[in-house]
Amino acid sequence: MLAVVLAALAMLVGVFVTSAGACSCFPGGEGSRYVRADHVFTGLVLSKETLTGTDPDSPQDDVFRYRVLRLQTHKGQPPILVNVDTSVAGSTCGISLNVWETYLVFASGDASDRVIETGLCSGTRLASQGPPITEEPPTTTTTAPAPTTTAVALAASTPSPCAAA
Repeated sequence: MLAVVLAALAMLVGVFVTSAGACSCFPGGEGSRYVRADHVFTGLVLSKETLTGTDPDSPQDDVFRYRVLRLQTHKGQPPILVNVDTSVAGSTCGISLNVWETYLVFASGDASDRVIETGLCSGTRLASQGPPITEEPPTTTTTAPAPTTTAVALAASTPSPCAAA
């Protein structure tokens, strides 16, 4: 019996405990990501290399460096050939891009050294999904109608006996 209770407890802990290294992003859609990005452009990935971080025993600080040919600029001034860095680890919001695929890249950083950064939360996606959304759709607020009581509703719909006189 004790084994069953301990097994059930272990399953509950597994359900409710999440990884401390999980990636979490700011809320909002592509319009918000566009506003936060320093650079938004359509680019063709030419190559991919892995750069080892400062701790060779941990892949958490390793970086994928993509060499990207900028095809069209939507925001910022990325160079025509730019290195786009992202974490290797998905738990630290890294993404994986395919060589010879065209992406809409949302990136941040000073491009003067030809290196900018992107990640899972940045919004980078396949360019075939269309141009960037540059602003969030307007939010609508609805107000509930004023409550009415039965007496008020009846008075409004029933003619007054005095009105006939």
